[in-house]
Parts: sequence; structure tokens; C-alpha cells
Amino acid sequence: MGVRDLVTERLRLEPWQLSHGELLARLSALPEVMRYIGDGSTWTAAEAREHCERAFAQWREHGFGWRRVVEREGDRPVGMVALELAHGVPGLDDGEHEIGWWFDPAVWGRGYATEAGRAIVAEAFGRVRAPSVVARIQPGNAASLGVARALGLTCEREAVGRRGEPVRILRLTASAATRG
Repeated sequence: MGVRDLVTERLRLEPWQLSHGELLARLSALPEVMRYIGDGSTWTAAEAREHCERAFAQWREHGFGWRRVVEREGDRPVGMVALELAHGVPGLDDGEHEIGWWFDPAVWGRGYATEAGRAIVAEAFGRVRAPSVVARIQPGNAASLGVARALGLTCEREAVGRRGEPVRILRLTASAATRG
């Protein structure tokens, strides 16, 4: 793949590998993590494996995608952060660069999502040359909305997700990021 890890003060963001499926299976089985994903249902091991394989295929095809987030001190996987192309996503045009993050509840409140998100936004506007990044966040997910605001994303509109759930579309353009 040739793409390197992104390194922040406390975290290492590794390009997605099939071996990272164990982390995805663990996170997607936690109701508190999945509460604001789709209709809030947890995933089966087979669903997690399918998503893992799609994420790995995105890396092979586009050279960016999901990244496993590992604490540098202790080398413990604690979450994932994503930059992926939207395809058939309600409320987004195909080809838009969507960002997102999932973290183990044991590390919530430490600022990891914001720290990892900043690295992903920098990659999106730098190496990937995305014109903008978008996030789809359910209105009740105050923590993720706070992360999006900290990253500079602003609310663009309300929409409906794949399973009928309300979502807020937030966006940051490359030009706004360079001004900020």
C-alpha cells in the first residue's frame, strides 16, 4: 500500500488491515458504541467481517480509508477513524469524502477522537486533496457533534440515514480549513 501510519502526540493511526477486524468486531458488538450508528443495532461477527473487508478494499482501491487507532504508550488499539468515499449514502453525493470515528468507551472523554480527527482532516486536505470533508452525525450524539465542531465542521443540513434515522450533515471545506 505504501501509505504510512499517521502519528499524533498520543496516538498512531494505522492503515486498515484485515487483521484489524477483531477491533471492529469488538466495538460493533457494544451497544454504547453502536447507539448512534444506523438504527443503533449491534453487528454480528459476520457483519463486522463484511465491513472490515470493504474497508480494506477501499485502501487497495483508493489509498485511504479507515485507520486503526492505537495508543502510542502501551500499544493498545482503542478505536478507529475513517476517511472514505461516500457511495449511495443518503444525504451525500457519491465521491464525497466522509470522516468518522469510533472509540472504545474505556477511553471516551480523553480527546482521542478530536486528536485522531485532526490527523485525518490534515490527510484529507493534504495527501488526498479532498475539496471538503463531511460527517453524518445523529442529532442526539452530542459528543460526536462536539468533535466535529472542534475539527471545524459546521452544520450544513438535516437529512435521513439508510435506516430512517435523522442525521445532521456537517462539512469543512479545504479553503475554510486553510483560513481557520
